[in-house]
Amino acid sequence: MNSLYLKLKSNKWSLIILLTIFIFVLILNLKTLYIADDYVYHFFYQTSSPTEIAHQQKISTLLIPASMWNHYFLWNGRFVAHSIVQYFMQFDTKIPFDICNSLIFVVLIMTMDKFASKLSNKKAQAFVLPLIFAFTWFYLPFFGQSVLWVSGAGNYLWMSVIYLGFIMYNLKFREVNLQSFIIAGIIGFLAGASNENSGPAAILIVLLFMIKRFIETHKISLVNSISVFFGAVGFLLMLLSPGSQKRGMMSRTWPVIHKNLENIYNLTFDNWKWLYLLVIVLTIAGIVLKKLSIDSCWSVIFFMVGHFAAVYAMTLSPEEPQRTFFGGVIFLGIALFIPVYALFSGVKLVLPVLSILMAFLFIRSYVPAYQDINQSYQVNKMQYEKILTAKKEGKSSARVPILPVAKSTYNATYQTFTLDEPSDQLMNLWVAKYFDIGKVYGYHIK
Repeated sequence: MNSLYLKLKSNKWSLIILLTIFIFVLILNLKTLYIADDYVYHFFYQTSSPTEIAHQQKISTLLIPASMWNHYFLWNGRFVAHSIVQYFMQFDTKIPFDICNSLIFVVLIMTMDKFASKLSNKKAQAFVLPLIFAFTWFYLPFFGQSVLWVSGAGNYLWMSVIYLGFIMYNLKFREVNLQSFIIAGIIGFLAGASNENSGPAAILIVLLFMIKRFIETHKISLVNSISVFFGAVGFLLMLLSPGSQKRGMMSRTWPVIHKNLENIYNLTFDNWKWLYLLVIVLTIAGIVLKKLSIDSCWSVIFFMVGHFAAVYAMTLSPEEPQRTFFGGVIFLGIALFIPVYALFSGVKLVLPVLSILMAFLFIRSYVPAYQDINQSYQVNKMQYEKILTAKKEGKSSARVPILPVAKSTYNATYQTFTLDEPSDQLMNLWVAKYFDIGKVYGYHIK
C-alpha cells in the first residue's frame, strides 16, 4: 500500500495532466452524437442501402462476426476497426463509447510518450505529455472525424493503439516460448489488418528495427518474425477483400494516382514542412551536443520512413481523405519527440515553460472548437427529440432542423453527410431506419 502511494505521489503531475486531457476530450466526445456511417453500423451489416432490406436486425456482440463477414465481401476488409464500431453501436446510448474513446486517446498520448522516452534512453518526464497532446490537437488531421466520430475513431484512433502496440512489442528481442508466439501472432495480425496504410507502415518500421538488430548482432528473433508474418497475413486479408477490391479498382488509373501524389506532396509540405524542419534541427542539435545516441538517430529515421510510407501509400487509393494520414502524423510525432526528450529532459524549467505556452495556445483553439461542436450538438439533440416526440404521438414522419454547416475541423460533422430536406436522401433514410419511423424530413433553421 505504501509503495503504491509513493508511486502515485512520484507521478502526480503525470496523473494530473493525463486526467486533464481525458476531461477535455471527454467533453468533446459527449457533445458529439452519431453521424453518417454510425447509423449503418447500428444494424447487422447486409447492405449499404437503407431501403434494400425493409426490417434490418439491430447489431449485437454475438452477431458482429457474421456482420463483418458480410461487410468483408460487400464493402471493405477493415473488420478489426468496424468490429469495434459495431460493438459500441449496439448500445442505445453513446456514453460507453465516449468514456472508452477518451481513455483510448489518453492511452495514445501515453504510448507516444513511452516510445519517445524509451528510444531516447531518457526517463519519462511529465511535462512532455502536454507537448505531445498539443501536437496531436494541432496536427492530427480532421480531429473531429478521426477522434470524436464513432466510425472515424474506430478506424483511426483505436487502430493507432493497436499498431503502436505491435511496434512496441517487437522493439525487444523476444525469446522463443508459446506465450510469446501467441501474443506475437495476434498483435501482428490485428496490426496488419488495422488499415491499408498505417498498418503496413508499422510492419515496415518493425522490419527496419529487425534489420538493424541483425546487422549488429547477427541474430533474428523468431518471435518477431512470426509477428511480422502474421502482420503481413492480416494486411493481405484486409486488402484482398472483395469489397475493397471493387471499391479500390473503380478509379485506380495513372491520372488518379498522379493527382493523388501531387495532392499529398502539396499537403505534406503545406501542413508539415515546419515539423520536418524541427525534426531535422533537433536531431542535428542532439548529435552535435552528444545527447542523441546513434541508436536514437536510427529510431528517428525509422519512424520518419514509416511516416512517409503511411502517407504516400494513399497515392494508390481512389481517394485520400486527410483523416487517413492519422498514423503518418503519429509516426512523425514520435520521431519529433525522441530528440525533444534527448535535448530537454535534463534541463530544468524548459519543459514546464513549453507546456504552459502550449496550454495557452490549446485553450485559444479549444474554445472556438467547443463552440462550433456545441452548436451542432444542440441541433442534433433537437433532431433526436423531435423524432422521438413524433414517434410517441404515433406519427409516421418527423420534421427536424438541419445541422448548421460546421466551421471547425474539430467538429465531427465537418464535411460529412448529414440530414437534408428531402426524406429520400441517404442520411434521412438511415436516420429514419435507426429510429424506426417512416420518414424524416429536414428544414433549415432561419
